[in-house]
Amino acid sequence: MALNIQKLLPQTLKIIIPLFFGLMCYYHISTIMAGAGDEILFLHDLNYIRSHGWVSAIAKNIGVTYLLIAYPFTYIFSDYVALRFTNVLLLALLVLYFYKIGEVKNRMFGFYLMFICGFGFFLSGTNDTLFIVAMLIFFNEVYKLIQDKEKASIPLLWSSLFVAFFTRELIYVYIPLIILCLFLVKKKTNLLHQWYISASVLVFLLVINIPCIEQNHHFSYDDKKPDSSVKSTWAQRQYLAQLLVNEGKIPNQTHPSWAETDAYLKLHGENSLPRTTGEGIFFDLKLTFLEFFKDFTSTVFLSIRQTAMMYIIVISYLVYALFRRRKITTDLLLPFACLYIVATFSFIIISFVEPRWLLVAYILAILYYSDLEFEKKLPKIVLQFNHLVLLLTILYGSYKVMLKL
Repeated sequence: MALNIQKLLPQTLKIIIPLFFGLMCYYHISTIMAGAGDEILFLHDLNYIRSHGWVSAIAKNIGVTYLLIAYPFTYIFSDYVALRFTNVLLLALLVLYFYKIGEVKNRMFGFYLMFICGFGFFLSGTNDTLFIVAMLIFFNEVYKLIQDKEKASIPLLWSSLFVAFFTRELIYVYIPLIILCLFLVKKKTNLLHQWYISASVLVFLLVINIPCIEQNHHFSYDDKKPDSSVKSTWAQRQYLAQLLVNEGKIPNQTHPSWAETDAYLKLHGENSLPRTTGEGIFFDLKLTFLEFFKDFTSTVFLSIRQTAMMYIIVISYLVYALFRRRKITTDLLLPFACLYIVATFSFIIISFVEPRWLLVAYILAILYYSDLEFEKKLPKIVLQFNHLVLLLTILYGSYKVMLKL
């Protein structure tokens, strides 16, 4: 009976995951309004480019790498469709990369990837998808090098890292992890192999950022600053959100308005809230550590929604391997990266951690889990349990979506 279940669950998932993916894509396409969330920022930037030109737009701060890719499609589609179509292409390129270059071993990985993509992160017209794709390619090339695979591409490793660096300021969170990765692979290969390819990518990205560098002394990133009349910052708004949630004044995973944040600062003083994320970490250390443990625990638990048990299994495997070996080995870099990303965001973000910030960690966990599954390094009961949770997650998610359609 156990053998039948072992064969039945994967075969069932191969049928039901594509159906779930189609249902979820239909749901997101039919319900996400044009300009929803951060998409409105990129729509405004496209209009600004048309009315003021690229140089002025870059100097103003825009997500230049993403918009350079998306802009040509605005001659074919409406702006919001062009942004979303760009992300669909980027996702398709990621899948092509994994199966043509990334040397994926386990065929189930494609189905696992399809499952997490069903939650529609790539169907919103923002630069999140470009950043996620670039970081995944970088980490996978590092992963291949650590496994002593000769087909790892050094130019692709550097180029994907450069693209990620110039796409979102979020890259700064990853810097310690990136340094660790480069230090480890430096011992296994010549990181300057075909240096002129990645150097050309870097020079191009630097050149297109010159207008912003000259005017603002930093690279051109998407700017989510509110209207100039607003005195508060995003960090202050997020910090106040957590204070109000803890006091029971607003629901969890919501923010006060800009006007409410400004009013709070006027009533309690300009220094009553930290102006930056960095200041927020040290503003109230007791609150920082309290929220870290709360956010980390809830984030790991909620990862079940996007990865079934795969993220939890990979982190558990890391802890088990460290306990058993009593030493750190390079083959554990990928699960360590998964842990680092979730733990770091849980620590630096005082308010709620958004799942889209963690997608790199989640997909890396899926990749590592699929290798553990392929190499038979996990007990059969663990594999069966994960498949069962994945199936139940799909059925429950499909039921909830059908009620909304």
